[in-house]
Amino acid sequence: MKPQRGKTPKKRGKSPGSPDLIEPVEVYCRVRPLDNPGDPVCLKVASNDTVNLLSTESSLAFARTGQLKEVQYKFQHVFDEFTSQKNVFDHVSLPLVEDLVRGRNGLLFTYGITSSGKTYTMTGTPQDQGILPRCLDVLFNSIGEYQSKKY
Repeated sequence: MKPQRGKTPKKRGKSPGSPDLIEPVEVYCRVRPLDNPGDPVCLKVASNDTVNLLSTESSLAFARTGQLKEVQYKFQHVFDEFTSQKNVFDHVSLPLVEDLVRGRNGLLFTYGITSSGKTYTMTGTPQDQGILPRCLDVLFNSIGEYQSKKY
């Protein structure tokens, strides 16, 4: 039997002119820089939507089989370790906030192991804000257009 990749189920579009199939969930990957540049690299960004996970000689996969192995994972988009906070926001979050202002639902969350960069991506630093402060900035600056005028 051939192993299959897991995939998010697709659903049919609801409005006329919308695509027949839409992805209900989009998954992005942001690669965190290594703390110590001398550490062995176990992840390689292969393209803007693909990463390769490389087993190292200290990995369990190597210990079990004695072979170095490479596994490929696909995402909507992969952000390498040099990607700016602004680039991540513009590509992932800004479309969600714009839809929210127009009355559509949306959800954004980060997921990963401890010290993988979730908090940094979401909040950033005062000098280089993350997703949340940028979302709030766009949201509050957009509200004025939709408020009723008082005379």
